[in-house]
Formats: sequence, C-alpha cells, structure tokens
Amino acid sequence: MRFLFNKQVIFDADSGTLFLADTPDDAVQISNPTKRLLLLLACHQGEVINREVIFKKVWDDFGMVSSNNNLNHCISKLRRILRNLGLEDEVITTVPKMGFMFHQQVAVELLPEPETNTPIEIFNDISMSKNNDSPAASTVAAKAQPSSGKIQTLSIITLFCAMLALCVTIAFWYQHRPEDRREIYIGEAGNCNVLVSVPLPNNTDTESLKKGILNYAQSLNPQCRSDQYVLVIKSNTFRVYSNDLSRLYMMLCGSLRENKAEVCWSLNEPTSSTSR
Repeated sequence: MRFLFNKQVIFDADSGTLFLADTPDDAVQISNPTKRLLLLLACHQGEVINREVIFKKVWDDFGMVSSNNNLNHCISKLRRILRNLGLEDEVITTVPKMGFMFHQQVAVELLPEPETNTPIEIFNDISMSKNNDSPAASTVAAKAQPSSGKIQTLSIITLFCAMLALCVTIAFWYQHRPEDRREIYIGEAGNCNVLVSVPLPNNTDTESLKKGILNYAQSLNPQCRSDQYVLVIKSNTFRVYSNDLSRLYMMLCGSLRENKAEVCWSLNEPTSSTSR
C-alpha cells in the first residue's frame, strides 16, 4: 500500500520507506512502530486518534511496550522526516488532551500497486506425445476420457456450490453488519473537547447538526479533567415516537490507562436548563 502526500512525498507502507516522488532511490527507512503509526494516521485523515488507540494498534497488538515517550519520539521523528522531504505544513497535528490527527488539508492519494509480470511457464511434454502415437496409448486415453470428464463436471459443481455459499454468507453479513463508528472532533465546550461518534442520523444537514450539538454542549459548560472529554452518540436501543427524529446521547468519558479502557457516564443538564 502506497500513499502520495501533496503530490510530492510517497509513503510505502509495505517497505516502511518515505521518499520524494521523483527520487525513489533516496528513500528514508523508518522503524515498524513508526510505519504503523503513520499508516494509522493516514488511513484516518481528519480524525483525532486517541492515544490509547495508538498504543494498542502500534505497540500492544504486536507484543511491544507502549509509552508516551515512545509515542512522542515517533511523532517527532515523522515530523522531522516529512519536513526534510519538503512538506512545510504541519502534517501531524496535536489535539490537546486527546491525541493526534493527520491534517485534513494535506492532499492524500492512494497509489495503485505496481504491476508485476508473472512468468508464464510453457511445458512441452515430448514423452507424452510419443506415447500417444502407439495404439495401446490411444486405447488407454480413450478409456480414461469419460472418467476425466466426470471428475471435471463434479469439480465445477463443487466450485459453484462453494461460491454460492460464500455469496450467501457475505450477503447475510452485510445486512447484519454493525455500524462503523468513528469519533470526530467538533470543538470545545467549557474546558472539554467535544467529539461526535459517526455515522450521524440520516437525512440531516451534517454541518448544521454538528454546530447545533456544539452550541448545546457549550450551553451546559461541562468541566473535564485532563483525561476526560464529552462524547455525543446516536443509539438505536430505544425507539423514538417519530421516524423523523433521532435520539442523541451526550456523555462525559474518561480513560482508565492501567486497564486499557474508557468509562463514560451521563452528562447531567444544569437545573436552570431542565426547568425551562
């Protein structure tokens, strides 16, 4: 998998290298954790990737020890390499109290995989052609043909049944697949970062809805510690009396670093707001 940043720098995730598009021979090799970090950020451009998620995807899942020092070292190294390759803008941005984000203003293009010419082997079975010239060989071949045809037909039927079962399985999974949720940073309320879990409700003006959510959150003036943030999600657990409405839940979340988990609880509205 290869990415092109700002029509200028190529990131080859398979080989773990970064180089200018016009000088591929001068590639810069990066470590495996640094490669996984850049791949994670590039694949989720414009999204804030929480430190806990980075720890898991870059280090913990590969049996390596994760730490803030390791993460900060990789971020600094990536920024320095990208700057040396000519990307003047801040490609990787820090979101205070949250994590890191691949800047959405950077043009990211997924490049096609290079074509490889697979050698085609050509066999000249001379011994077989010689044997077929004899009457005995012709008789044996004539007797063997019906058996070979049956085996071929059976193989085709088996392959067809397997493909049909695979298509049914994929269709069933697609209809019952869970929603792909991502958390998007939309602003600040009080001293908290506000994130929205997408997909958002259908048939809505997304930007208008985000603005409305942020305005409402700011009216509540929530207060967060350094490891907390406000999360807004849509839930289908409870039915709404009208199909035109969507129910959103606003919660306060915090990280349990020692347990590699997050805990969320309800964000109570002040008395002055509930009395209206």
